[in-house]
Amino acid sequence: MQIPSRTELERLFDTDLAADVQFVETVASWPSLRILEYLYANGPAATGDIARGLNMDMRDVKDRLQALEEHGVVEDDGDWAPTTDEVTITLRRDQGLEITCVTDQSPESVDERSAGVFARVRRAVRSVFA
Repeated sequence: MQIPSRTELERLFDTDLAADVQFVETVASWPSLRILEYLYANGPAATGDIARGLNMDMRDVKDRLQALEEHGVVEDDGDWAPTTDEVTITLRRDQGLEITCVTDQSPESVDERSAGVFARVRRAVRSVFA
């Protein structure tokens, strides 16, 4: 399944929110979750090993890994590996969407590039549920 392009999402959302929606769509989709689960369970791996291990098409795995890399969730240092220990997405009726990302740096730190994404998504969703 293909991830909607930023241009497609900008027809429905403003530019900042389109970027945030694309992040959530990329990370929280079933193929991405399968890939991340594989990497967490097996450690760094080549694209072919991931595809074989998940019985997925190699091109689909490669495209998904590149999308995850663009959002800073995985990196390719010869083998693909996660850059974060945890990505949590929670939807609460009274508080809206809350997204946090705990990186390898420390339990308290949030990836700087992602921090803006999370704050914008929280603000946008809270305004919808307000």
